Amino acid sequence: MSHTVMIVEDDSATRRLYRFLLTNSGYTVLEAEDGVAALERLATQPVEVIITDMNMPRMGGIDLVRTLRQNNVKVYVIMVTAFGTPDTEKHAFRAGVNEYLTKPFEFEELERRVQSYFARREQA
Repeated sequence: MSHTVMIVEDDSATRRLYRFLLTNSGYTVLEAEDGVAALERLATQPVEVIITDMNMPRMGGIDLVRTLRQNNVKVYVIMVTAFGTPDTEKHAFRAGVNEYLTKPFEFEELERRVQSYFARREQA
């Protein structure tokens, strides 16, 4: 059974790149262009991991994570941002983010974090 990952990213080129790379790694990948679209998709299609950008129109990653946590949605969240600072990282973790990556990063790092999550979950 394939694991399902959602990419929440307003930049379509980045979204396509993540989808291509994660699909080639064997994951089922869903996409959303912002937090509002992600919540709409999640209402009908549950996922196991969300990779979300921090800054997006309509609803950014922090507000998306807050909404998920307030509604007790059990999903592992990896936040990525090009505007990372220690304060934004702290803010993200307080909102309920599980992992945080600052752009630019090697795709292998993102893939390793997704794989590590699924490996830990399967051992539990």
